[in-house]
Amino acid sequence: MQRLTVDAAGVRTSLIDTGRGRPTILVHGTSSSAETGWAPILARLAERRRCLVPDLAGSGLSVDDGSALTLERLVGQVEAVAALAEGEALDLVGYSLGGVVAAAAAARLAGQVRRLVVLGGWAATDLRMRVQFDLWQALARTDHTQLARLLLLNGVSERFFAASDPSLVETVLARFATGLAPGSDRQAALDAIVDIRACLPAVRAATLVIGLAQDRLVPAAHCRALAQAVPGARYEEIDCGHLVMLEQPERLLERIERHLEERHD
Repeated sequence: MQRLTVDAAGVRTSLIDTGRGRPTILVHGTSSSAETGWAPILARLAERRRCLVPDLAGSGLSVDDGSALTLERLVGQVEAVAALAEGEALDLVGYSLGGVVAAAAAARLAGQVRRLVVLGGWAATDLRMRVQFDLWQALARTDHTQLARLLLLNGVSERFFAASDPSLVETVLARFATGLAPGSDRQAALDAIVDIRACLPAVRAATLVIGLAQDRLVPAAHCRALAQAVPGARYEEIDCGHLVMLEQPERLLERIERHLEERHD
């Protein structure tokens, strides 16, 4: 893997560039980064395609002015990364907030994006989610240990806890608490005001939306609503919580690869 840097939208964007083949941009979620967000499946995805994986503003090695984040700025990062494909058709895969960004970018880059996968994404934040993201912001500023507990409690299924011993849970909590992106509060603030409903009809890519059946962070109904707003989108579910990379990475990889590789007439 190599690191590249591109400048756009007021962000000096750092990204991983790995693999060979069709350009595929992977966009991570809130409080994550290029490395932590996609680690369980990145090496496998890169066996068949060139994976371009940016750190969103507030995460990883990307640098910006620290001001409030906007969807426009994050979409601008994806557009700058897409320019590395030099006009070649590309695929977009986004998770959670990254799914929101990927969908909005696919609408903007409708002539270049061939396939789109939105995983655990949503079209518009409702009141319950806004309260959740407000708490996420507050804990990101004050107590990463408690934020890690919030994310695990709401991010995995009951089955995960039933199958885990206390030492595994403590290990996961410690990893979450130390790995939270420095701009987590700014990303959660953006989560709290998401509304991309107006741009979704402009998406022209063959689209797969994946909901997570036991997700309490982004309930599957939000994923279904997003799929219904994208012309011709297909909706599927995986039976786990929002933290699918922790619970079901192999099943997720199979769904993504099947969509990116199959014919769409």
